[in-house]
Amino acid sequence: MKKNLLKLAMVTLLSSMYVFVQAQSRQVTGTVTDAGGNPVVASVTLKDVSGVGTTTDENGAFSLSVPQTADSLIVSAVGYARQTFAISGDVLNLRLTADGAFNLDEVVVIGYGTQRKGDLTAPVATVNMENAAKRTISTPMDALQGTVTGVQVVSSGAPGTTPTVRVRGVGSFNNENPLYVVDGMFMDNIDFLNPNDIADMSVLKDASGAAIYGVRAANGVIIVTTKKGSLNMKPRVTYNGYVGVQTPNNVLKMADGSQFAAYSRAKGENSIVESSIKEFGGEGNNPAMSTDWYGELLRSGALITNHNLDVQGGSDKITYTFGINYLDQDGIMDAENYHRKYNIRMQAEARAASWLKIGFTGHLNNFNQFSPNNAAFRQAYFASPLYPVYDPNLELAKPVKFGTSASIGIPTGFWFNNPIATAYYNHNESKGFQILPSAYLEAEFWDKKLTFRSQLSQRYQSGHAIGYTPVYYIDNDQRSDRSYLRSAQTRNTNYILDNLLTYRDEAGAHHWTILLGQSAREERWRETWVSANDVPESPEFWYVGQGAQGIGSATGYGEGGFRNAGISYFTRGTYDYDNKYLLTATFRADGSSKYQTKWGYFPSLGLGWVLSREKFMENQSLFDLLKIRGSWGLLGNDGIQPNAGYAIVNSGNNNSAIFGSIGSTYGSRIPGYRVSRFFTQVRWEVVEEWDGGIDFAMLDNRLSGTVDYYYRKTKDLAFSRPIPFMWDRVYGNWGSVANSGWEIGLDWKDQAGELTYSIGVNATTLKNRVVDLGGLANIMNGFPEWSAEFPARIEENQPINYYYGYEVAGVYQSPAEIDADPIARQYNEVNPGSPILPGYLKYKDQNNNGELDEADRINLGNYLPKLTYGLNIGLNYKQFDFSVALQGVAGNKIHNLNRAMRRKYPQMNMDRAFYEGLWTGEGSTNEYPSAQGTVASWNLQASSFFVENGAYLRVQNIQAGYRFNIRGTVPVRVFATADRPFIFTGYNGFTPEVSGMGYDANVYPVSATYSVGLNVTF
Repeated sequence: MKKNLLKLAMVTLLSSMYVFVQAQSRQVTGTVTDAGGNPVVASVTLKDVSGVGTTTDENGAFSLSVPQTADSLIVSAVGYARQTFAISGDVLNLRLTADGAFNLDEVVVIGYGTQRKGDLTAPVATVNMENAAKRTISTPMDALQGTVTGVQVVSSGAPGTTPTVRVRGVGSFNNENPLYVVDGMFMDNIDFLNPNDIADMSVLKDASGAAIYGVRAANGVIIVTTKKGSLNMKPRVTYNGYVGVQTPNNVLKMADGSQFAAYSRAKGENSIVESSIKEFGGEGNNPAMSTDWYGELLRSGALITNHNLDVQGGSDKITYTFGINYLDQDGIMDAENYHRKYNIRMQAEARAASWLKIGFTGHLNNFNQFSPNNAAFRQAYFASPLYPVYDPNLELAKPVKFGTSASIGIPTGFWFNNPIATAYYNHNESKGFQILPSAYLEAEFWDKKLTFRSQLSQRYQSGHAIGYTPVYYIDNDQRSDRSYLRSAQTRNTNYILDNLLTYRDEAGAHHWTILLGQSAREERWRETWVSANDVPESPEFWYVGQGAQGIGSATGYGEGGFRNAGISYFTRGTYDYDNKYLLTATFRADGSSKYQTKWGYFPSLGLGWVLSREKFMENQSLFDLLKIRGSWGLLGNDGIQPNAGYAIVNSGNNNSAIFGSIGSTYGSRIPGYRVSRFFTQVRWEVVEEWDGGIDFAMLDNRLSGTVDYYYRKTKDLAFSRPIPFMWDRVYGNWGSVANSGWEIGLDWKDQAGELTYSIGVNATTLKNRVVDLGGLANIMNGFPEWSAEFPARIEENQPINYYYGYEVAGVYQSPAEIDADPIARQYNEVNPGSPILPGYLKYKDQNNNGELDEADRINLGNYLPKLTYGLNIGLNYKQFDFSVALQGVAGNKIHNLNRAMRRKYPQMNMDRAFYEGLWTGEGSTNEYPSAQGTVASWNLQASSFFVENGAYLRVQNIQAGYRFNIRGTVPVRVFATADRPFIFTGYNGFTPEVSGMGYDANVYPVSATYSVGLNVTF
């Protein structure tokens, strides 16, 4: 009986506790939509209660456990006004109001913290990752292209290749890459990340925003924060993936067999044509052989697929995220080339106490990349169409019967090698993994006004690269008599320890925040490589060392590496009065082991004035927001050579000699050595930058935008300069360079019935000028091996690396025109054996002295665009969505080195536009030379004929999607995407996106991608 009474009491007690708990809290569900009824991914939090909140799913739905006494929810989302809603029941339908692109309460990630967008005094740009996820991009850097003012991205078509990213021009001869900060870890690039894993990406463009990162910030800072779970969030599983095909885009058309034959005969080279006809058939200008080398080298379609699975959730004290991603991308070169990687991302955060939380974020990246031999694209431009890819009649060819240009009498060598064979006999594979763990604790004191955060971030990367060349024979130049293996191991080990103390407080209309920070870091990199000959073709034998199967011992060995350490102290203070008058001040002291000058100091100051909050603006109806801001600061660039405090010993043939040569007896080479004892105390480059801008929103927040003017000057520019009367060069801080321009971004968001739409445009101008070269008149530069023939030049008051040569004024049409030109007449008098003829290029006499001399060489333009722009359009109607993104540049030039190489290789082929434009008689063209003129030295000088307009407009992305629910609870979105389907350009090449200094020696083409995808949330 007592036991029964006890059981009854326990049941009654537990029931009472359950009823009590249920009475204390309740479950609130609902949806968040925009004015057109479209779902919005938003943050839903409980008003006045810290740590209680969740996020909506792709269908805008949410579920939240709230206390019975709770009366309001706060909902915020990017692009919408932050709003408070009353909890009027257990099911809520919440509708947000668009706030243009300027939601003042939106939280923006900045260096070592966050800040309200309305309080910013710096032009911090945020990337819309939702729009970026619509593209089939393999690296997050591509998401910046055409979307952020002040940022230029130059993409490459090769799988796994890191794009070039420039923030506000180029201010260094050494390192132009921005700093990437991923969850607190410093990175050189972020191509390992999956774009779907990124929650926020902020670009710190000016000195006021970036100075907090000191010596690493001169080229801009891109801060990446990955996705995290939320408290009281039910487990949510999201799959996002697509499958697509890549196709060659804007394929360069070359002269075919008959065109090449006609061209060869026109310039007097009949033997090549006759040899082809004799060997492979045909007659006259119609040889039987007409090989389309690019058609043979390119695939019609290459697979790309991306799959992402993400799990998020949280209880009242713990949040968690787990994500896994797999990318598989084949290259469009019809040979082995691909990029495969998978990422695993983990995040967990726990509230150990009401004042303490601890967290962990981890990234594991594994990759396998097979890089193509890009020389095949260069050789495909050179290759004559008059011989075949394969030639079964070549008895010595092995193991594959590839054809050779030698069969038709064209000299062999690198440039005339069979391009298909070059691509085929290539094994360049790299694989490895990377781990990025980050652990932190954050404690709050003094009524949450004081916060202390300590975070340890690490990076460990291990890579293995294998290059292998088998034994093969095509001709006497394209051959490998001994197999060759090179195996290299690389290791990166970095860490950063950050300690941050933040104090926030307010008094009436006064609000302020003070940050004190300390950071220590160390970076290590090491490479060890070995090589061997006579290695069997099977990968199971690709090991080097004594006792390795099939290999005796290594024939080559080397090691390299570096180790740097640094420590920093920094502070930032922000203040505003009534959210109207704004102040931001930062200071960082950086210590580095790389230089004898151990410490650098980097201050910055930003001011802002929100005019729209002033009383004199109360009665106006034009502006909903109007803010003026300005900033100044210093940044550093330690991506230059460190001090070398020791003598450099130079060896090699230039320092050796041969002794003992008598008659027909060869002497002996005696190695010599030369000691360079010159030393300069190198220090980091310093950028001083001014920025002034306006932020505004108007017409009921439908139109918003920003306008900025920037001026940044790099001082202590580091480069090597010659020492008079000696062979030595000395490296030091000698010059300065300036970049300036305007940045304009406009966004329009509105709706018409059930249709909501947005239009965003952005444009950036750039003026780049070298200010000082430390007394040097100029520095000659250019494409390796061709810098003497087609130079780029660095000179004061000119842009960096401008193309230097003659300006073409047309084409000589007749002997009378030649005789009337003092330059041509004088040249023919001096060179009667190779005179200027009709159909030759005419150069402009810049100083009108009747001679073509050095004074007539001018600035022909350079690779940096004077204008970069983008256009983004989005439409939503009921369950349908549609978006278009365009991107382009203008004002830049490209040096078409493909055409210019005819200077040394007259037997090379040509693009079809070149052939069809050739001068054939008086009045036929005033742009291209004659066939005979294409191989005349007069026409093959550095000139504007080889420098082309690099402007283009590319349709970057088109996507259409449709949303629906399965069983009313599982939101699904299906979509179809076209990436880079069209480009409008006048450039005669595969793509006007050419990295480096803009010399196009046949880059890997950028492809168009067509894909279908699926997004499902459970």
